[in-house]
Amino acid sequence: MSLQETQDEGVRLLRPVHATRTAASHAAFLLPHLRPGMDLLDLGCGPGSITLGLAAAVAPGQTVGVDLHPQPVTGIRVVAADAARLPFPDGAFDAIHAGALLQHVADPLAVLREARRVARPGAVIGLADADWDGELLHPADDTLRRSLALARRFREGTSPYVGRRLRELLVQAGFRDVTGSARAVCYGTPEQTREAAATMAALFAYPAAVARALGEGWATEAELAAMSRTWQEWGEQPGAYLARFWCEAVGWA
Repeated sequence: MSLQETQDEGVRLLRPVHATRTAASHAAFLLPHLRPGMDLLDLGCGPGSITLGLAAAVAPGQTVGVDLHPQPVTGIRVVAADAARLPFPDGAFDAIHAGALLQHVADPLAVLREARRVARPGAVIGLADADWDGELLHPADDTLRRSLALARRFREGTSPYVGRRLRELLVQAGFRDVTGSARAVCYGTPEQTREAAATMAALFAYPAAVARALGEGWATEAELAAMSRTWQEWGEQPGAYLARFWCEAVGWA
């Protein structure tokens, strides 16, 4: 199975989780820079739960969502497009948002240069993305550690460590006055640890992911099954805890 097939299957399964994200929870760093009447572009809008909050902040300005796998979002125009080849004229938007998009592309700078092209003079851009280089996990054993290393291998050909580079990439793309920040996302309640465990367990059961791991010789069927089972068991432990970083950056055209 190809990397794209593995990613596509992951996107379909995780859409319900993504739909719980809102502008208040995942784009709070950008909201203070939005004003009514702005035209806003949300790159990689997914199910649109964040897009709706951004749209409310710029109304009556126009909000457009872009996604490779678009789905309807009430009151929002959603366009099927590659973020590196946008179907919009130069200088079309006053505000641009991209959340959890750049980690999935091979050339994040190409996406941001395209974002710069469609940004009007003075437009604001806000990026938020994960960096898969570290997490706090407890309790942890060799099976869980191996599973995390394998999860990173599944992302080969994309940009799993883009979070730390957001500020640099915006500067390289031609944006100015760029500032960076970060926030920790933690799973510290029984509901949260079960949710994280279910997501990780499912990763090692995706048919496309399993086929890729077997085809590349990264793991055996028994090892993948053990990873999935161990995550499920981890999620039921009363002291389980997981924390990860989300990196953010804001800049102007």
